[in-house]
Amino acid sequence: MSLVFPNALAAKTTNLALARGSFWFGTVCLAAVFVSLALIQADRGTARAWLVFVAIAMIAVSGILVAVAGEHRAWLVIAAAGIALVAITVYASVLLPNLRSFDSSDSILLSLPKVAIVVFGAVVGRYYSGLVGVAFALAIAELPVAYLSIASGHAYGVDVPVLACAALLFLIIGLLRVSRKRTRASEPLIALAEQQDRDATELARAEHLSSALVHDTILNELAVVATVAPGTLPDRARAQIARSLAMRRVDDEHVGEVAADVLGGDVAAAVEEARALGLDVSVAGEVAAVESLDARTSVALGLAVLQCLTNVAAHARTDSAELTIVSTDDAVCVMVVDFGVGFVEAELHSDRLGLRHSVRGRIADVGGSVQVWSAPGAGTAVSLMVPRS
Repeated sequence: MSLVFPNALAAKTTNLALARGSFWFGTVCLAAVFVSLALIQADRGTARAWLVFVAIAMIAVSGILVAVAGEHRAWLVIAAAGIALVAITVYASVLLPNLRSFDSSDSILLSLPKVAIVVFGAVVGRYYSGLVGVAFALAIAELPVAYLSIASGHAYGVDVPVLACAALLFLIIGLLRVSRKRTRASEPLIALAEQQDRDATELARAEHLSSALVHDTILNELAVVATVAPGTLPDRARAQIARSLAMRRVDDEHVGEVAADVLGGDVAAAVEEARALGLDVSVAGEVAAVESLDARTSVALGLAVLQCLTNVAAHARTDSAELTIVSTDDAVCVMVVDFGVGFVEAELHSDRLGLRHSVRGRIADVGGSVQVWSAPGAGTAVSLMVPRS
């Protein structure tokens, strides 16, 4: 499973963060110029001051329109651009004549609204192209002021704060686009790695299942054939071989459908088959708990229990075993205990597949766990824990 942040979600998240940050920065700029002009108006008084405040409000409205514009509402962006253009023109036409003769057009009172318009342009990048949005917003903010300054004979100065703000936004948006492009370029490699990981997991699972199947069918039936006298096979031996052949024909997806008929896929069936082999098996605990398992888990648990009981009959040198079933809200545990000769698991030969594949492998495939306690002369206890469905 990939541990990287999803690319589509990452792009939307960064776009949203940049848009919100830009919107609130522009709002702060407008609030600052509004307060400044209000103080100036209170001190000096200007007959047309209301036009300045209306212009500021219009710029704020343009930012709101851009912020609420969606992917299918380009007309809101166009309307916002028009409102901003009219607003900054009205604002500059009223403010420039009131500036002192040595104040150029890069006065802070003009810079702040222009910065607000530029950062509102970056908000467009949430749905459309941020670079284009910033470029158009810079033109809307700067060109009317430059024209009015030159036309009125007022000193025109390059507005460094506005250009610096636009350059910074260009840099941020550009770097984000480059980063996303590189990330998208790596997506095929990430997908390939994930697929290889899934294939390796499935291959390991198939190896466990096939090893368990070989052990539970072919090797066991060869042992059955080897123990009978030459001639016609007894009914019991033929029934066991027929069961093994049925197991071979069942794939993993349909194992639950035929478990009750041919696999003996629950604990009760495993116990009955072990008893048929001559083992005295006593059962205690919450026997009904195994009925809450789904078909696949039930089959895996039943076959693992059967393998444990088969191991007791074949290797423990005892004719009895105990089964204890306990459950919790999340899991079912079956404990298989015998008081036979015991063994040391680490000393088992590598060709002994029963415990490793038929028990551990099967239980691991359904998300469970196996614990084994055994010592020479002290018997064996095997705990099979599987999750509830």
